[in-house]
Amino acid sequence: MANTKPVGVAFSDPELTEGTTITGAVIDSTSKVASNIANGFSTSIQGATIATTGNSDAYVIAQTAGTITSAIFSGVDALAANDTNFITFSITNLGQAGAGSAALLAATDANTTKATGGTALAANTARSLTLNGTAANLVVASGDRLRIRAAATGTLANTVTFPTYRLNFTVA
Repeated sequence: MANTKPVGVAFSDPELTEGTTITGAVIDSTSKVASNIANGFSTSIQGATIATTGNSDAYVIAQTAGTITSAIFSGVDALAANDTNFITFSITNLGQAGAGSAALLAATDANTTKATGGTALAANTARSLTLNGTAANLVVASGDRLRIRAAATGTLANTVTFPTYRLNFTVA
């Protein structure tokens, strides 16, 4: 393998090892970099516009077995908190056959846009969703299909465009 290096950077071994600090170096396609899959993984999905009525769903397939550690939502549009017209966020582990029902998020007002107990949506702002308090519900197997749902109750004041969800997991 050719030992190419950027001008002004000296090294004797072109392979990286654990704990190596790189400042101003150029990494080429032959360099070895450990994947973060050993510690955990994240997956992001952009759903369809959250409509003013009904359910707006997005789906994710778990990359490997693990435990969800956080769920984050962000949309382009703000939505005021309201006790009559609000969104309820949920994530359900449908398993691999589509028949599962484990709730990954807490079924509480914290995961709503209610004025009482919930939180309004701010435009382009990340919002952490509250996970289920039962540890067994947070576990996923490789290949599990997760349904992320934004369920509108009543008629929302406006749609929420470009909803994006990020789910973070530790590896089992």
